[in-house]
Amino acid sequence: MVKELDYEKLKRSLGFLVDRYIPWKFLDPEVHPVHVLERFEKKRTAMARRGLIVAIADMVEGTQDFSSAQVREADAEIKKIGAYALTFLRSKLTRRGGN
Repeated sequence: MVKELDYEKLKRSLGFLVDRYIPWKFLDPEVHPVHVLERFEKKRTAMARRGLIVAIADMVEGTQDFSSAQVREADAEIKKIGAYALTFLRSKLTRRGGN
């Protein structure tokens, strides 16, 4: 279940996905999802967790057209930072799972 997933690992996963797949020209540091999340953490932790899940689900959904090689590459890189692999996130946060 998604609620049982480690918050910090989820946060690292989001940071990886955003930094890797959103062009910097579209991402002002003030609105970087991880920075926004950190502001919520200080005031409303439950809201921060829900927002984190939604943000990751959105990012994961945006990877559905990735080739198997792209997914394997992302999985290998994301595991190096101690975060949840893209394949794992797909299985937990999308209807299509790892397909």
